[in-house]
Amino acid sequence: MFSFPAIQKQIPIKIAGAGIAGMSAAIHLKKAGQDVVVYEKQSMVGGSRHGDYEGLENWIFKRSMSEFFAEHGFDYEKLSSIPIHQFTVHTKEKAPFVVQSQQPFFHMIKRGPDKDCLDHQMFEQCKKAGVDFKLGKPAPEIIDIDSTGSKKAAAYIKGVNFETTLNNQVHLLLGKNFAPKGYSYLIILNGKATLATAFKKVKNDITDPLKNSMGYFRKKGFLIPDENIFGYRGSFSILNMKLFQRPFRIGEAGGFQDFLFGFGIRMAMNSGLTAALHLKGEVQTSKRILRDLNRKRNLSLINRILYERFSDQQMAKIAASFANVEEPLHLLTRAYKWNFKNILRWIRLKGRYEVRPA
Repeated sequence: MFSFPAIQKQIPIKIAGAGIAGMSAAIHLKKAGQDVVVYEKQSMVGGSRHGDYEGLENWIFKRSMSEFFAEHGFDYEKLSSIPIHQFTVHTKEKAPFVVQSQQPFFHMIKRGPDKDCLDHQMFEQCKKAGVDFKLGKPAPEIIDIDSTGSKKAAAYIKGVNFETTLNNQVHLLLGKNFAPKGYSYLIILNGKATLATAFKKVKNDITDPLKNSMGYFRKKGFLIPDENIFGYRGSFSILNMKLFQRPFRIGEAGGFQDFLFGFGIRMAMNSGLTAALHLKGEVQTSKRILRDLNRKRNLSLINRILYERFSDQQMAKIAASFANVEEPLHLLTRAYKWNFKNILRWIRLKGRYEVRPA
């Protein structure tokens, strides 16, 4: 076991991985006057993604996007995003229906190394702040923060990117044939489209979720090519918070993500901020944020366990309920409140999951 030296201003903080969490920790530390070196084994930031769309959820954290990103050291107004107020839900049980909200459900961004992608734009803001990046270089053995991503595959995302002349629209497709224990989605924004399925592998199931999802939307009249197929993996793991110490494991490396729908960007950023505060010596503030973040994560695990138990019929019924309320965003927000009912659920369910708390 290594003995870590005390943090000194003249000794750079070493971060492994230039992901969302790692960059969030880096820019906060740099703006506080601490030199930072970020090691990224790939030759470019965002190189593991393919320009596919991902959402910044608007129901887990109370603060606005601008306030949230500013707290983490970034200027949100300089990031490319599109607010999504409505989407169409598809199930085998019901005709497609629209769910809409006065407030955005999420803000859509692109992931990858291109100039219009969140990864690249955050990278540019970090560089402007003075963060030192070592691209194409593995991290040294002794580091202060581990932001190297998922260690173990528990969920998979397969999809296709393509161009289209269709108007902006977002679709959600539910059902075990299209996404076992997950969901499929079709996002079309400004002539660029992503069709993807987020799913978990089921033993002895030979279903091809992406092929089935493509077939469904093709029958609906969408022209979807077979080229530009992409894939990546995610993990579901809960790190014991007693082990939150140097080297701090943040982002997916520490299991900081939304287990229900996989909207993990804001949780990843928050975990990076927590590690940065701890290294700065603001331990109590770090612990307070970490405690709140861990509650959100635990609640998302409860929601994930319940979600996976639903049949296609139950899932369709629940999805339809969102279309029948005045503000469906409130239903999602309520699911992430740490109240007595959810605490009891956590106590009862936390040990009954295939990826158990570490």
